Amino acid sequence: MSVRVFPSATLWAVLALIAIADVVLMVATDFRPTGTAWLAILAVSAAAAGLGYLYSTVRRDDRLSALAFAAAYLIAYTLAGATLSYIGTSLGLPLLDANLARIDTALGFDWLATLEFVDRRPLLGAALRFSYASSMAQVVFALIVLAATRQFVRLGDFLALFTITSLTTVLLSSLLPAAGAFVHYDPPATLRDVVGADAGIWHLKHFTALRSGAMHTIDAAAIEGLVTFPSFHTALAVVTAWAFWRTRFLASAAIGLNALVIASTVPVGGHYLIDVLAGGALAAAAIVAVGRRRRARADAWVPAGVTPAA
Repeated sequence: MSVRVFPSATLWAVLALIAIADVVLMVATDFRPTGTAWLAILAVSAAAAGLGYLYSTVRRDDRLSALAFAAAYLIAYTLAGATLSYIGTSLGLPLLDANLARIDTALGFDWLATLEFVDRRPLLGAALRFSYASSMAQVVFALIVLAATRQFVRLGDFLALFTITSLTTVLLSSLLPAAGAFVHYDPPATLRDVVGADAGIWHLKHFTALRSGAMHTIDAAAIEGLVTFPSFHTALAVVTAWAFWRTRFLASAAIGLNALVIASTVPVGGHYLIDVLAGGALAAAAIVAVGRRRRARADAWVPAGVTPAA
C-alpha cells in the first residue's frame, strides 16, 4: 500500500491556494513580509514534513508520521491564514460594531453588565482569562493525543475543521469587520481590574494601522488575531471539544475547559454575544459537513496494516 498524504491531498491543495492568494494579494496591495520569522516558521514546517515522510517510509511509525505531518500542515496553514487575515483587514470596510451591539440588545444581552459581573468575581475572571489563553495549547495537545491513540481519521477531520472554521472567520471578518466590544463600549479602567487592561484590545494597534493604510508589512513573529465576527475562539472551542470526544479520561475535561473558553470570549476576548452564537453555529455546521463527507468517502490516510480508530 502506498502512503497517502496526511491529513489529505485536499487540505494541502487548499493550503497551496491560500498561499498563492497571499502572494498575489501582497503584491497587488503593496504588502511585504518583514523579519526572519517567516523563514524560521516555514523551515520548521518543512522539517516536520520531512519527519513525517521519514516515519512513513524509512522508519515506519504511523503515530509519529501522523503527528509530524499534522504539525507541518498546521504550522504552514496558520501562517497562511493569518497573512490572509491581515490583508483582508486592510480593506478598511465600514465597521459594524454598532450593528452587532444592536443585535445583542435585541437578544436581551447587556455586554457591560456581563463585564461588571465578572469584575466582581476575581477567581472567575482569572479562570476565564486562563481558559481564553489555552486555545492553541489545546490544539497542540489534541494533535499529540489523537496521533498517540491512533485516532488518525479524527485527527485528519480535526485539521479539516480547524481549516474550515478559521478560513470562514477570516473571510467573513474581512467583509464584515468590527473592532470589538471593548472598543465600542469603552468601559472604564475600573472594570478591567479582573480581565486585564489589555483584554479585548490586543489586536487594536495592528487592526487600526491596517485599516488606515499605515501598516504594509507583516512580521510573522508578531501576528495578532484580528477576527471579531464570527468568534473563532468559540468555533475552535467547539471543534477542540469534539476532537477529544472519544478519548477516555479527557473528554469531560475538554468539554469543561472549552465551555469556559466560550464563556471567556465576551468579557476577556471582547466579543459580542452574536459573535459567539455565530462562531458556535459555524463550528456545528462544519462538524456536520465533515461528518457527512467522511461517511460518503472513506478517504482517511491510513498506514499499511493499521486499523484506524475513529
